[in-house]
Amino acid sequence: MIKKIISSIVLVICLYPILFVLIGSLMGNDEVSQYFNSVFDSKESIELFVLPKYVTLQAYIEILLDTPSFFAAFWNSVKTTLLILCGQLLVSLPAAWWFAQSSFRGKKLLYQFYIVVMILPFVVTMLPQYLVLKSLGLLNSHYSIVLPAIFSALPVFIICPYFQTIPEEILESSRVDGAKEWQVFLNIGIPLAIPGIWISIILNLIEYWGAVEAIIVFVEEPKLWTLPMFLNSIQMNKPGVSFVAAAISMIPPILIMMLGGRHLEEGLLNQIEGK
Repeated sequence: MIKKIISSIVLVICLYPILFVLIGSLMGNDEVSQYFNSVFDSKESIELFVLPKYVTLQAYIEILLDTPSFFAAFWNSVKTTLLILCGQLLVSLPAAWWFAQSSFRGKKLLYQFYIVVMILPFVVTMLPQYLVLKSLGLLNSHYSIVLPAIFSALPVFIICPYFQTIPEEILESSRVDGAKEWQVFLNIGIPLAIPGIWISIILNLIEYWGAVEAIIVFVEEPKLWTLPMFLNSIQMNKPGVSFVAAAISMIPPILIMMLGGRHLEEGLLNQIEGK
């Protein structure tokens, strides 16, 4: 009984930010401003942000019909995120297979160095990335966001353990039967690493869908902005529009979680159990 109560409390705490955004998207600008003023003004009593007093779709109409810049930002986010995820799979899958199956003596040291690069914050790598992108003439374009992210070490770190747990007998029997290394990789390695691939896709989608640091540093033109930058540019007197834009922005991550959530859960449990 106590576990159910605790689980329910944790569930409500986790879901409330989403409900907060959805509720705010159904409020008018004046009502949202009234709630915010009660929070920041110590002289007023704080009202609980639960249900809208006057439900309105005005903010949805404004975003969907009168704000073409929102669709441009949404498309920019979709384009850059998809390019990053596809590029990461093309780079990280062969790299993870090499780290897992190669007999190169120095691969452990190289792998450890590779992981150190993964934990470095963006502020550390920002200047080298800026100089490289500038020398290549890629600043102020989506390539400046996509290319550095494609070579992220996180997907390799996630997928490599799945390749390492493949029984050696299966791999050797395939090679004895005449399968080439790329055939073993495609027909045996990738299918057995599907949970790790889903974990990589979900985590990186969440990260890069809401990423804002790279675009602030590398991109200047507003027409190239993604959704996080668009949200920051919304005027303070239109809080309802901000809630609607945030609500629509949540749709792709929620959909991908619904599609791959089972693989994410199984993969994380396998990682915890050391399988």
